[in-house]
Amino acid sequence: MAEGGLPAELDLQLLECPICLERLQQPKSLPCLHSFCQDCLGTCITKEMSGQMASATSFSCPVCRRMTHPVNQTKTKDKWAKHFPTNTVINELLQLKERSSEPLYCKPCQTKGNLNNPASFWCKTMNENFCDTCKVHLHDIIHNDCDILNVTGNNSKRQNKETSAPRCYQHGEKMVRYCEDHQILCCNECVIEDHWSCVKVPKVTEYCQKVKAGSQLEDMQAALKKGTESMNSLVKDFDQQLQTMIQNQEIALQSISDLREKVDKRLDKLQKDITDDLITLFKKERRDMEASSRQCERLMNGMKNTLKSSIKAVEENNNIEMIVLYQRGQAEVESCKSLVTEINKSFTFVSIEHHIVLEHDIIGDNAMGKIVVGKQTRCIPGCHSDLVNPMSERRVKEIGKFNIKSPSDKHNSYAHGVVYMPSAHVVVSDFYNKKVKLFTDKGQYLNEVTVRGNPWDMCLVNNYTVAVAVSSPGCVNLMKVKASKLSLTSSINVLNGKNCYGIANIDGKLVVGTGGGAVYSVRQDGAAGFVYKYNSTCRFLTHDIKKGDTLVSVSNTIPGDLALSRLSADKRCTDVAKVGVVREARGIDVGREGNIYVCGGGSHNVVQMSVDGTHVRELLKSSDGMDNPTAIAVCGDTFVVTNTSSTHEERNYIRLFQLL
Repeated sequence: MAEGGLPAELDLQLLECPICLERLQQPKSLPCLHSFCQDCLGTCITKEMSGQMASATSFSCPVCRRMTHPVNQTKTKDKWAKHFPTNTVINELLQLKERSSEPLYCKPCQTKGNLNNPASFWCKTMNENFCDTCKVHLHDIIHNDCDILNVTGNNSKRQNKETSAPRCYQHGEKMVRYCEDHQILCCNECVIEDHWSCVKVPKVTEYCQKVKAGSQLEDMQAALKKGTESMNSLVKDFDQQLQTMIQNQEIALQSISDLREKVDKRLDKLQKDITDDLITLFKKERRDMEASSRQCERLMNGMKNTLKSSIKAVEENNNIEMIVLYQRGQAEVESCKSLVTEINKSFTFVSIEHHIVLEHDIIGDNAMGKIVVGKQTRCIPGCHSDLVNPMSERRVKEIGKFNIKSPSDKHNSYAHGVVYMPSAHVVVSDFYNKKVKLFTDKGQYLNEVTVRGNPWDMCLVNNYTVAVAVSSPGCVNLMKVKASKLSLTSSINVLNGKNCYGIANIDGKLVVGTGGGAVYSVRQDGAAGFVYKYNSTCRFLTHDIKKGDTLVSVSNTIPGDLALSRLSADKRCTDVAKVGVVREARGIDVGREGNIYVCGGGSHNVVQMSVDGTHVRELLKSSDGMDNPTAIAVCGDTFVVTNTSSTHEERNYIRLFQLL
């Protein structure tokens, strides 16, 4: 309904933008005759077209969804709204609305000094206000074809309906015609230029009379009523759905809050359980360690007393006491040997750590992680470690064999390096497939990492990190094993890409064998220091924890040539073994007794040597299935061997053995 002095037909809804629901600004009309703010229409077009192809040439009206084509398709989509015609009727109504919001005074009266005489009429042509008297005596005498609007409240009347027709945005003429073919209003100029071939272009008054005479108007009004009811039902339905969604949200929020409370209680219990596990495991390991320490301490004190007393007995020439002390000393020495041998079987570095276990069920039994006791094999410290028999005649038994070829591999595996971790994980470097792979020692595949280049030898850096020597280009990759997953943590470029083959970790520093037989010490920043130069490429290195040296296998095949060498911290080189029992020495590792384990690629065997190489025995021969054994890794009494067998399919397997 009209308000604020506007004529009744000037319904305020016509002045509102259907998109922003505010007063229309720069009103633009679509062919369906719905009008929108220019900015609102432009935003609506770009949003609707954002997910469509760039070649799309139409959009739907935001109100009636009628497909609409732009006035000028050569323009970009963000300019389409600007080129639609401006709704001049709406513009006039907006101007009238602005005028009706202020007091209207008669202009002629104001020129005579009567400033506050109310106006009753507004001439749109002159854009001036007139009172009743001035309209009759001044305006109507001269002007008789103007748009005159009564602005005296809600009884406004348009004095000349025909002349109040909107004007054409192209020609500025009044739109007095309606083209039934195109279903648009137009002016006389439009008829001449654009609609001269159309069949029916009657005057607006004639078309209105025709519509009123038939049932079209009533049918349209009935359809509008029915459509309004349908839309009203949908609006109510959407309102109900929205209310339901709000209720569902409140219920969900409460459910989340309740679940959080349950999770907190569950986590409190799990935290208590894992804390109890930590304390229990710690107490057990401490109790075992303290018991071993007390045993050693008692024997140490006894041996000290025997030594002191025997020296005194000799000085005092007390033969009886000397014999007794001699016998006691012999017994204590044998006890010391037995104790060292026994302790050496399980002598480890113990670490107690908290591991986070990622699970689908976040509040499962492992939500707080788990306590893992890691035990890394190490040698007995001090010079008395030689009390252990270095070459015990223990039997070798195969305890496992598994396939290391993964489904994504393009080639058969070619394992040049292997690490047997204290966590019972086996890490393998696959040369041809350019991968480093992670398995359990039971053969379960866990995951793999593709590397840039060809991986060779590997070494253990700590309980959870391995270093991989890589060639083409040369670098060292550091990889972490955590939560049964292998991941690349960093890559160290070495000597401007010089190929890296053998690798060992010496007290936190990496020693790398490169092409041409050169051995370098490598820092984390890639800086390398020259250590030694061999005549052949050093493809495999390892660290002798007992001696603190680097052991180097040299791939020679001529009898009498160097097969195994030892590099000391001061860069002195000592021969350990010549080519003989071992030919074309490859993978090398050191066991906890200090024994050396070497793969003979050309001799097809695995050999065990004493620290100085004076004692040698074959653990595995070609008759045991050794065909080009390549890499070896020892963990306690167990070791794993890879191969580069002449049978390509056999290269996909690695084997596990145990010393009995």
